[in-house]
Amino acid sequence: MSKKPVMLFLLLCAATVLHAQTMYEFSFQYPASKPDDYQLLLIDNNDGTGKVRLRTVTSGSTDTLLVDFDVKEELSENNEACTNRLFYKMENQKIITGKSPATALPGYICFTKDTLSNLYEPLGVVDGTASCTAEPVKFSKVSNISRQSLTKEFVLGYFKVYEPFYRAQFVTNNTKALTVLEQSTKMYLLFVSNVTDPLIGPADRMGMNEAISLFGKIKDFLGISAFIYDTITGRNFNKQTVLNKINSFFRPGPNDIVIFYYAGHGFRMPKDGRPGPYIDLRDVVLDQFKRYQDNSLSTEDILVSIRKKGARLNLIISESCNDTITKTNPIVKEPAVAGKKGGFGMNWSTQNCRDLFLNAMPTTILAAAASPYQLAISNNDFGGYFSTFFRNNLELYMGYTKTNVKWEQIFAQTSQQAETKSGRTWCNDEKTVKCNRQRPFATILYGRF
Repeated sequence: MSKKPVMLFLLLCAATVLHAQTMYEFSFQYPASKPDDYQLLLIDNNDGTGKVRLRTVTSGSTDTLLVDFDVKEELSENNEACTNRLFYKMENQKIITGKSPATALPGYICFTKDTLSNLYEPLGVVDGTASCTAEPVKFSKVSNISRQSLTKEFVLGYFKVYEPFYRAQFVTNNTKALTVLEQSTKMYLLFVSNVTDPLIGPADRMGMNEAISLFGKIKDFLGISAFIYDTITGRNFNKQTVLNKINSFFRPGPNDIVIFYYAGHGFRMPKDGRPGPYIDLRDVVLDQFKRYQDNSLSTEDILVSIRKKGARLNLIISESCNDTITKTNPIVKEPAVAGKKGGFGMNWSTQNCRDLFLNAMPTTILAAAASPYQLAISNNDFGGYFSTFFRNNLELYMGYTKTNVKWEQIFAQTSQQAETKSGRTWCNDEKTVKCNRQRPFATILYGRF
């Protein structure tokens, strides 16, 4: 039986918006010697990447200079002097209008952490290097840009009418309505989560709520017929319940979508050379003396069972470790991405969503948070590193800035970001032990079983 709509509404309201894109407009004067007035629009993907449009009319000229940059986060959490600052490097400069500037443009955007909220807020721009000792040129004005702020006049100040950003706001991207068959598609989500575990329970609960919220929004955006979800948590968290639910809950038609999502402890079984982890379905209190070999399921076996049901798209996702049974998930204070105020979801592309979720080619994916003999890192306030980057990249590739999107791109980006971030994260409060490098992987199979 599906959950009641009111529960979905509450989860949608409760889920954090910090993983959605964030947009700012900054005003500042630069350089210090002969300052000109600058406006800077930052579109922050909140996955360590983004885009910048910088605009100015240089002194003694009527020529408007408009410059495009990519931005990339330079992680600073491992620098003792930089624990409260975050830098975005401005790179790949491209002049949209105007002449090449006579003076150098700033190289970094600097954020500072609010000590009360622990969210990062804009501070200013820095030239040269991302030095924590450098004094930024501070922003004279900071505006969080909402959907209502994106008027034609405002957007045309930074973009041309032919560019994807403008077209996404003012030219419909619904190039083709769903067919009757596509409209009848149902999306099934079963989330198995070890929310009562004293170590990883809070992170698992956060990941569960975020996933239910995101897939519910995807259903609404696509306009398919149903989003049917259920959870296995608490006293129901055991091997037999999971097996029963896989058999009884997932009853898809050939055009439906099936998602099995696990968040909990995971491990490798001796002599099983397949890459996917086993999910540990023991209750840490009630079942602590039970044999883990008899109270677990292989994600590889779950893939086979679900693929046989014949849905259009099958996602089997495991937010868990993939190492020996004696090792467990590191819980760190540093979140996967730096939370910022003012986030809101940018426009998605109907075509991109269709390419991923309504593709005519039947697709089955097993995605795991860690490769064999690696651990999966989590943060209790934001959830698992893998799930965080996966959700961010899924939203990014559904956005209007991408074309011809494929699942391979989403998981490749997720893997790269999680590996980079985990390798720079401290695993203890004293900052003496680095976490392992965590490299998620995905096995993608095409065609029916």
